[in-house]
Amino acid sequence: MKKKLLSLLLALCLVMALVPMTAFAAGTTDSWDGTADTSWYDENETEFHLQTAEQLAGMAKLVNDDTAYFKDKTVYLDNDLDLSGHEWNSIGDGANTDVGSFQGVFDGQSHVIYNLYSHEGTQSENQSNNLYRNGLFGSIYNATVKNLGIENADIVIPMKDGSTYGKGILVDWMTHSTINNCYTTGSITGGSYVEKYIGGIAGFLNGNNSISQCYSTAVITGNYDGEYYEEQEGGLEPMDCWDSLGGIVGASYTGQVTISDCWFGGEIVVNSIQAPVGGIIGYGKGVSMVNCLVATKEIGNDGLENTYWLGYVVDVSAKNCFWPADDRYGSNVSNEESGNSAGTATNDFNSDDVLLGLQANAGSDVEWVSGIGHPTFGWDDRNVSADYSTVDEAIKKAEALNADLYSNYSDVTAAIEAVDRNKSKAEQSEVDAMAKAIEDAIKVLEYKGANYSKVDEAIAKANALNKDNYKDFTGVEAAVNAVARDKNITEQSEVDAMAKAIEDAIAALQYKDADYTKVDAAIAKANALKKDEYKDFSGVETAVKAVTRGKNLTEQTEVDAMAKAIEDAIAALQYKDADYTKVDAAIAKANALKKDEYKDFSGVETAVKAVVRGKNITEQSEVDKMAKAIEDAIAALEKKPASTKPRTSDKSPQTGDTSNLALWIALLFISGGAAIGTTVVSRKKKYNR
Repeated sequence: MKKKLLSLLLALCLVMALVPMTAFAAGTTDSWDGTADTSWYDENETEFHLQTAEQLAGMAKLVNDDTAYFKDKTVYLDNDLDLSGHEWNSIGDGANTDVGSFQGVFDGQSHVIYNLYSHEGTQSENQSNNLYRNGLFGSIYNATVKNLGIENADIVIPMKDGSTYGKGILVDWMTHSTINNCYTTGSITGGSYVEKYIGGIAGFLNGNNSISQCYSTAVITGNYDGEYYEEQEGGLEPMDCWDSLGGIVGASYTGQVTISDCWFGGEIVVNSIQAPVGGIIGYGKGVSMVNCLVATKEIGNDGLENTYWLGYVVDVSAKNCFWPADDRYGSNVSNEESGNSAGTATNDFNSDDVLLGLQANAGSDVEWVSGIGHPTFGWDDRNVSADYSTVDEAIKKAEALNADLYSNYSDVTAAIEAVDRNKSKAEQSEVDAMAKAIEDAIKVLEYKGANYSKVDEAIAKANALNKDNYKDFTGVEAAVNAVARDKNITEQSEVDAMAKAIEDAIAALQYKDADYTKVDAAIAKANALKKDEYKDFSGVETAVKAVTRGKNLTEQTEVDAMAKAIEDAIAALQYKDADYTKVDAAIAKANALKKDEYKDFSGVETAVKAVVRGKNITEQSEVDKMAKAIEDAIAALEKKPASTKPRTSDKSPQTGDTSNLALWIALLFISGGAAIGTTVVSRKKKYNR
C-alpha cells in the first residue's frame, strides 16, 4: 500500500512541477563567466573537434541560445580540460522535449573534464546564466554521450533554489538518450526548497533511455525539507513530495530504462525529510537493472524505510546484481514483493564469484576486470590495480641480502615499507617510482663501518676538557685529528688504536701552575709593614707561613684563599697605643703650679684641655705636640709682682744692706736665663720645621 501511494504522489509531484519548470526554461541564458568560443562551429559540418574549455563553453552557448542542438552531428573532445573552478553553464536548458537540448553525439574519446563547478541556482543574482541546470549537460534529447570522465566535480544547488527534478553530474535531464563508458567523481548537493532527483551520472530520465558501462564515486547529498510547499495555500503538502537519490540515476518513471554493467562506490547522504534512495537508482518505475554493482555501504536513509541497496523501484527487472551483505536494507522493492532474486549480497567484492558472475553476464562490448576493492571496467585505469611486478622483483632482490652487513640497510627497509599497494593503473608511474626507490637504495648500500664508540668516548672526554688548563694540549689535539672515519669493520684494530692514542695523550696531560700573583702581592704588603707598630702581628706571620707553593690551576681557589687569609690578617691588625708619658708629666707639672701666682694661667689650662686621648703609635708626633704645648704654656707663665705694705716712715736702703741686692741679682740672672732659653727654643722650632 505504501509503495502504491508513493507512486501516485510521485506522479502528482511531476504534474505540479511541470508548470514552473516550463516557465523556468523559457528564460534566455548568457555565456559563463569565463569565455565562450563559438568560432569553430559551422552548421554545414557534421563533425567537430573541441580542444579547449572555451570551445566547450561555446558549445553550451550554441545550445542554450537555440543556435544549434547538434542533431545528426558528432562532437569529439580531443584534450583533457580543466574548468578551473569557474561557474559552469550547463549544455542545454531544456526538459522533456528536443527544444533547448543537446541532440547529437558527444564522444569524449576517454578524455577527462576536471573541476566542474556549479554553485548558482534560481535565486542567484545573475539571471542570465543557465540557472535551472547544474551538470555538464543540462538536458539531452535523442543524444549519446560516451567515453568521458568528470573528476572532482563540485556541484551545490542553493538551498532556496526553485528548480526541481533532474540534477546529475554528467547530465541533469535525459530524454530518449544513451550514456556509456562514462564516470564521475566529486560531489553534488541538492537544495532544500523544492525536491530534487539527484544522481551520480544522471538526474532524471524521461522516456526510454539506456546507461551502460558507467560508474560514479561521487558524494550525493539530499536536503529537501518541503519549505516551498509549506508556503503555498492549498495544494501539495511537504510530505507529498521528496528527493530521489541514486548512485547512478536520481529517478526515472515515465518510460523504459535499462541500466546495465554499472557500479557505484561513492556515498549518499540523506538530510531529506523523505527520499527514496538506492545505490543504482533512487526511485524507478519501468527500469531494468542488469549486471550492476553497489560497492559501498555509505548509503543513508530518511528514517522511513525508503532506502534499498539497488533502488526503490517498482515494475522492475533486476538480475545478476551485487550489493553489500548488510541487512539494513533490502535489494529493491519489486523483487522482494515478487520473490525474484535481483542478484547476490556479498561481503567480498574481490571474490572470484563476483568477478566471474559479472563477466558471464556482461554486455557484448563490456570487459569486467579485477579492480581495487571490487571489479571495474577494463578501460578504467583509475580503479584497476597498477602492475607491481617490478616492485616485487626489487623486494625479492632486497630480501636476498644480509641486512646485518650494511650500515644503511634501513633505507632499503624504508623504501619497501613505503610501497602502497592501492595504486591504480593511472598511477603506474608512482608504482614504478616505488620500485626504483628500492633499487636505488640497494645500489648505495655500504658495509657497516668499524665501531667508533671508543673513539667517540675518548673524543668526548677530550672535548670535555678545557685546553687552557694544561701546559701542552697539542698531543691530545693531534691524536683527535689523526682519527680516520672511513674504516670498516675489518679495520677495527686500527680504530681501537686511535681511541687508545687519545686516551694516552689525555693521561699525559699536566695542569698549568696556579696563579700566585695575589699571594705574592699580599706577602709583599705584609713585609712592608713594621710589625713593632702593631699590638699582635702573629696572625699575619701565621697566614704567610701557611702559604703552600706548587698548586696547579685546578687548585686556584685554594691559592686565592691563601692570599685572602693574609689580606684578612693584615686587615685585622691593630696599631699599638701612642706614648702619653710626656703629656702626663707636663700635666703633672702644670698641676703642681699655683695658678694664682701667675698673671695668666689660661694658656696652660687650654693646652691641658686640648689633650686628646686614644691616639695610636702612628700619631705619636701629635701626642708629643700636646706635651710640648703644655710645657710651652708653662714656660710662658709670668708671676704676679710681689705686693708692698705701706710704711710709717720712708726708709732708704742702707748702703751696707746687701740682702735685697743679692735678691735682685738673682732675679736678673733668672730673667737672663729665661730669655736665652726662649731664644734657643725658638731657633730649634725654626730649624725643625
